[in-house]
Amino acid sequence: MECTHTREKLIIVGSGNVALNIYKIASLLDYDISVIDNKAETLTRERFPEASELLLGDIVELLGVYEISDTTSIVLVTHNHQFDEPALQTIIKSPARYIGVMGNKRKVNTYFNTLQLMGIADELIEKVHLPIGLDLGGQLAAEIALAAVAEIQAVKYGRSGGSIIIKQANSEKEKHDELF
Repeated sequence: MECTHTREKLIIVGSGNVALNIYKIASLLDYDISVIDNKAETLTRERFPEASELLLGDIVELLGVYEISDTTSIVLVTHNHQFDEPALQTIIKSPARYIGVMGNKRKVNTYFNTLQLMGIADELIEKVHLPIGLDLGGQLAAEIALAAVAEIQAVKYGRSGGSIIIKQANSEKEKHDELF
């Protein structure tokens, strides 16, 4: 029996340290990864060797023409966060399964207020994960990345991201690979 595996799409907006660590973790999970940024010095093939695409240029314009499906996950982790809000406004109406934005409480309130003032429907605003990631308690770039990718996985599988509850496995629905 042949197993057909469609790779999940991940768009990482930004190419700094958090983006790099998200890329590394998502690569382990076999995501088809595109990285978008306007910083040529960090958006390099040396940093992101297995990315499907490295798109250098105007972040908002590149997102505006990117084909986004209902299995696409998008993380906005740009430098200085200056492009996060316009990028979010560009993708908020997309069918993306997951949209996550790195930010603090002040940014969260500002972004959501702006979206509401723009007349964006509450159900679209509610699908944005801001701040990004599950509450794992980390503060380092790799820890934030782990929390972000964990949240993407939780959304993918329709889970809350809480502790695992022992249950009877339903082998027809669950996929497993070789553990050892």
